[in-house]
Amino acid sequence: MLVGSCVLAVLTLIAAFMIFFDAQALPDHFSQIERAGDRNWYRNFGGRQIPQIQDQDIFYSNIGSSIAAARAADVVFLGPSFVSYAIDRQTLQSSDQLNRLKLYNMAFVGIRGGEFSRRVIGRWDIRAPLWVINVDDQFAHFFSRDLNVTLGPQKVPLAAVTRDRLRGYLTVIGRNLRWRLEDVVSAAQAGQFSDSGLYRSVSTGDMALEVNPSYVAAGNKPMRSERDQACDIPADAVSNARAFLKEIGGQVVFMLVPHSQSCVRQAEQLAGALGVELIAPPFDGLTTLDGGGHLDKKGAETYTRYLADELVKTRAFKAAFASRTNRGAGAAQ
Repeated sequence: MLVGSCVLAVLTLIAAFMIFFDAQALPDHFSQIERAGDRNWYRNFGGRQIPQIQDQDIFYSNIGSSIAAARAADVVFLGPSFVSYAIDRQTLQSSDQLNRLKLYNMAFVGIRGGEFSRRVIGRWDIRAPLWVINVDDQFAHFFSRDLNVTLGPQKVPLAAVTRDRLRGYLTVIGRNLRWRLEDVVSAAQAGQFSDSGLYRSVSTGDMALEVNPSYVAAGNKPMRSERDQACDIPADAVSNARAFLKEIGGQVVFMLVPHSQSCVRQAEQLAGALGVELIAPPFDGLTTLDGGGHLDKKGAETYTRYLADELVKTRAFKAAFASRTNRGAGAAQ
């Protein structure tokens, strides 16, 4: 008991120190598990025994520099893990107009509803000139009040929103220390160290997905839509969306990342009800790593190319960055 109390006291002091100095002059966050020594990446999804996700506490409690990076972005993408897998950074940056902007992927693995994103945005005053929001409804519509984490068949309440900032720091520290211990035990048993988990970029929000062999495999099958498209948008999703957009401000474009259960009809209904432009590419034919859910590398490149081409044509994009476009045109003359 005494040892446990001492450890807790030390962790509390460390967390309080990090909060006071806001972690700006230090490694991104104390106890961070870096990717190959790169402090721009932290282990986000890990746990050899019990899988857990780190970014929920990192964003909700503003740990490290992830929130600062999101606040500095020109374009912020919102949605669940479908968005993490669907947006290919290199393809985005091949667009001349997008390459000039700071693009941040604030999608969250395991969180289907947008209520968590709304709370993070409001709590830390993230004000992007342009939001690109995935309007999907698998398990829960993005514009719902759902506050659960879904990993496979398991659905549990999102605990990060119940913790104050100090407790959030302690939770992140404890999770990293547990993962490090699991790494040591695994290395001792196997006779060599092997990395595990998925890493997330502090500066861009991207996930390092290429470590998943299925993501980069050449023989993944093309996806086919399997959902009855007679799927109408619920009235509460429309009202929630209207309130959400009013709260976050800025310009907005809706997108729909293809998967086998996506519903284009309700995305179109939502966009029409709110007067928001929608980018929904042809669904069939994009390759996935899991038979119809998350896009693989090839599918993501195809999807992102379409998204980038259409995004810069939207009224919302032009309104958000009109002054920069005009300055650029003037400089060219």
